[in-house]
Amino acid sequence: MKDTWWRFGKHISQFSRDIKKKKAEGWVARGESYLARGAVEEALECSKRSLALDNNLLGAYFLMARSLMPGDDYLALISRFHNFLKPEGYVEIGVAGGESLRLVNSQTKAIGIDPSPHEGIESHARLYEMTSNEFFKSYNLLEELGTSRLRLAFIDGLHSFEQALMDFINLERYGDRETIVLIHDCLPITRLAASRTRSTFFWCGDVWKVVITLLEHRPDLMIFVIPAPPSGLGVITNLDPSSTILSERYDPVVTEYQDKQLDYDFLDFGKLETLKTKFNIIPNSWDYIVQNVLHRTK
Repeated sequence: MKDTWWRFGKHISQFSRDIKKKKAEGWVARGESYLARGAVEEALECSKRSLALDNNLLGAYFLMARSLMPGDDYLALISRFHNFLKPEGYVEIGVAGGESLRLVNSQTKAIGIDPSPHEGIESHARLYEMTSNEFFKSYNLLEELGTSRLRLAFIDGLHSFEQALMDFINLERYGDRETIVLIHDCLPITRLAASRTRSTFFWCGDVWKVVITLLEHRPDLMIFVIPAPPSGLGVITNLDPSSTILSERYDPVVTEYQDKQLDYDFLDFGKLETLKTKFNIIPNSWDYIVQNVLHRTK
């Protein structure tokens, strides 16, 4: 009898979850309809209602991101950077399935670093199956690239603040004033997605803290965040390979920022406006990026 009641309770619980998921999917469908008509405020509200029912529904996160951040997504922007810069050397930290690595132009000498890259990645880049810390400890990046300089890099590895910061420190040693470092997940749309511990399928981690840290401790850098769906794209240039500020302050900075939390549950238009200065957010417009970022690096 006890086992029967346990199975019955489990069935009821699953039934309740299924109903919530269906309702959440309904709000996403309604939101997509609003967004198609240009009613972004209504679409954003639908995404919030959906996530309140099911915080694991990927479609709700993407709806929220596209409502808040019109324009190219981060992969389209990375492709634009490659096509505009035509970099001699490129490195990517965190390869995963190779979606961004396959955007590299054929004339670019490229390296991908990931301890567990997916099989069948379509790219001419050389893959190093190890952590980024192991790579920079064992290899000279420019020697492995076979180039005299690093023009473009992309950080999308472990979704932790301290590792993303360390990756930038290691990259800067090989950079120069014109090097551009891109960092994914710099503008999280929900508190859950921005937490250090993963509890949802859609997850950015606390990489967003890198932008705040660099703006405070390295005012000599040029730092921007492009509000590109689904979670923002950081842009850092004017690198100084001789700087030791970040490596010297690394431990106290990590201690200071490690437990910081977002001050919002869901990103909305009002909060996005207040974050513009804090994150140095610029328009997601390629013409603006070319004129105000890329031309300033030449």
